[in-house]
Amino acid sequence: MEIRDVETVNRINLHSHIAGLGCDGDEVEYDKDGLVGQIKARKAMAVIRKMVESNKGGKVVLIKGDRGSGKTALAIGLSKSLGGVHFNSISGTEIYSLEMSKSEAITQALRKSVGLRIKESVKVIEGEVVSLSGRRIVLKTVDMESSFEIGEKMRGELDKEKVSAGDVIRIVRERGRVYKIGTSMVKRSDVVGTDTRFVPCPEGELIRITEETQEISLHDIDVVNSKAEGYLALFSGETGEIRAETRDEVNKKVWGWINEGKAEIVRGVLFIDEVHMLDIESFAFLNKAVEEDFCPVILVSTNKGECIVRGTDEPSPYGIPRDFIDRALIISMEKHCRRDLEAILRHRILEEDILIDDDAVDRLVSISEASGLRYSMNLLTISSMRASRRNGRVALGDVERAFELFLDEARGTESFNG
Repeated sequence: MEIRDVETVNRINLHSHIAGLGCDGDEVEYDKDGLVGQIKARKAMAVIRKMVESNKGGKVVLIKGDRGSGKTALAIGLSKSLGGVHFNSISGTEIYSLEMSKSEAITQALRKSVGLRIKESVKVIEGEVVSLSGRRIVLKTVDMESSFEIGEKMRGELDKEKVSAGDVIRIVRERGRVYKIGTSMVKRSDVVGTDTRFVPCPEGELIRITEETQEISLHDIDVVNSKAEGYLALFSGETGEIRAETRDEVNKKVWGWINEGKAEIVRGVLFIDEVHMLDIESFAFLNKAVEEDFCPVILVSTNKGECIVRGTDEPSPYGIPRDFIDRALIISMEKHCRRDLEAILRHRILEEDILIDDDAVDRLVSISEASGLRYSMNLLTISSMRASRRNGRVALGDVERAFELFLDEARGTESFNG
């Protein structure tokens, strides 16, 4: 029987090459961090980034532009440039479900976009292990040495971390956790292997108070408090409807922690793509939510011009009610020129590690101008698969063959009508 190696298929996201907004201070480079062109829009988004970093919420930002103009790419650039700030992304169609109401789906999305940074003073024991036997451990620092009695759970944690004499550890007794920091420098000559991390023996007291910071979203707190063993729902994702009373209790507790200086709210970003898919009731709910204390920045995008707002008979710009538009800061995306299209395609070619001839790239750029960037990117993938069968570069013929086999919107509509 013939045995063949199976190649691993690397799934590459359409926007996986984007690393930020490509801004250096107030300057925006034409091609940086995976974003190309759209200088005005990227400058505007850099201002929004500063707003989020300043922990200002309750603002609405609308990105408008044609299909393929880079609206989602711009939003992802903001997400990457913000780093660890809560950035939650949904589509306008996701709020329609038989399992929960529209208002509940929007509320959960909003509260996933707001973090609570909790500061906690914890007592830790930190030192080098002198000996470990049974239910007793001896630790030392440069200045002192002491013996501690340990329980069965703590002993299990020590065994799990494979702690032995000479290791430097930190014990958080209140949580029953053990952290192995490394191995003492004095043991360097006794340890074989390059993966071991060597650290100096701690100085000062064995027992000390340290301040730890943890961050969790308001939605996660809601879920944990919503029912018995609610923390299990965090892993399953089956949160269901959360009662308003539960959220009120959580909000009171959060305000208490904030007033005591134990925590602070970190407002992030909720990105709603295809916002024109929301109906009038959803927009009314968002209008109210924007005025709440714990509201993130709401970033929305649409490719519509004037059209009917869902749930009404009235036309409105972008398919969005006028009272919601009044709240919005609008960022306009420009149509990509040929230079932009080629640069974006080059990014995808590099990201997908494709070898391709220049005349094939020129043909893909021309197709992008006529039929859209997404269509040409799909042809790039098909052409690459065809070329891989002969272990060669993507040639013009591969692109032309893919173009013949797979129709764009215009040719597809024409053949359907014919």
